[in-house]
Amino acid sequence: MQITLYLRTYPAKDAPVALSLVPFAGHQRHTFTVGDKVYEAECKELQVITPGDAKVDALKNLLNWVSDKGPVKSTAKEVFDLAQAGASGFRMAKGGGSSSE
Repeated sequence: MQITLYLRTYPAKDAPVALSLVPFAGHQRHTFTVGDKVYEAECKELQVITPGDAKVDALKNLLNWVSDKGPVKSTAKEVFDLAQAGASGFRMAKGGGSSSE
């Protein structure tokens, strides 16, 4: 199954990073300030392949899936880490990035 992870970053050193399984609210403005400089958030969509039985729980912002050890609930960060590591059933989809918000 292919899902979308929503990534929010800022073009500044040591800025926070946010990952979500549900889209960020388009009407909200997100900024990060360093000294007198204010950085606007940059949003990107990442396509991730997950196990076939995986389901996004949009209310709790979790991915529910079944591993060989039983049911699992994973955060967007955990899903990203699993895909980056190539864990069983997880991988980054090819061409999985596009700008959005």
